[in-house]
Amino acid sequence: MKKVSLILCTVMALAASTNLSAQEFYIRGGGGYSLESGGTEFNNADPNGLTMIQQSTDITVNPDGSARVKSLNGTLGSGFKGNVTFGYMFNPYIGAELGFNYFSGDEKTIGKLNSPLMQSEAKAYLEGLDIMPAIYLTPAFSKLNPYARIGLLIPAAGKLHIDSQAYAPNGGGEGVDVGVRARTEVESRFSVGFAGALGVTYPIGPKLHVFGEVEFKNLSIKSKSAEIKEYETTAYTPSGNVLVPGQQLADLPTNETHFQFEDEYTEGAPNANEPRKIPTQYVNASGIGFNIGVRYSFGK
Repeated sequence: MKKVSLILCTVMALAASTNLSAQEFYIRGGGGYSLESGGTEFNNADPNGLTMIQQSTDITVNPDGSARVKSLNGTLGSGFKGNVTFGYMFNPYIGAELGFNYFSGDEKTIGKLNSPLMQSEAKAYLEGLDIMPAIYLTPAFSKLNPYARIGLLIPAAGKLHIDSQAYAPNGGGEGVDVGVRARTEVESRFSVGFAGALGVTYPIGPKLHVFGEVEFKNLSIKSKSAEIKEYETTAYTPSGNVLVPGQQLADLPTNETHFQFEDEYTEGAPNANEPRKIPTQYVNASGIGFNIGVRYSFGK
């Protein structure tokens, strides 16, 4: 990260020292899609152990007691995105940008269990706004003009959403199945990644260009806290569905609905009225994809 910052500062200093013409402001807007890039272990979706899902695994338990265990690795960096970027060209070849990127991630299975006693699944997705200060480099060709940009990627707002479901046949006795549904939101600490792109622009008017680019991002988001926002236990009986008394969100103590991620902490007697401290987790939001859109220049 220090090397990226040094490169940005060096290029900005070179740009400031040049007196070439064609300084101009511009705005760029567009959208695109990202695929996953790389893979790591997913977050623990159930610190309370209610769904029996083991972190980042897909487990199938056979009637004879044997089990097939599959590791689930990946990122939450795939999904649709939209962006608006404001830029300034110091000269025909070097510019600086400040981009605002909205990201709506694809839902990804991060844990699963299928056994004679319970079927459970946890899915997660990211939604948020990132800020990207970057440098912009181009040879300034008159028609099909290639460019490169590289900069920092800073999550400014957003959350990790985790939806969990569990279903236990005869969990409430013979003929009474039990289902659990939970929704959790995870807040992040300040995190910084980096992103870059290679693309081309093409003029369709005196000040208007279309662009297309391939973009990569490397981002790991540090978790700060988590809260179970929804929790519901339902009994499915022959006479109808019934919410199970004492097993709803309002019935859970604070240390089972609120969690604080810490790099280091002292574990003592649990306090039902305080958030539970658990080890720090990271959300891998890396990806590679494409953007298309238009660029409008305000120069002469």
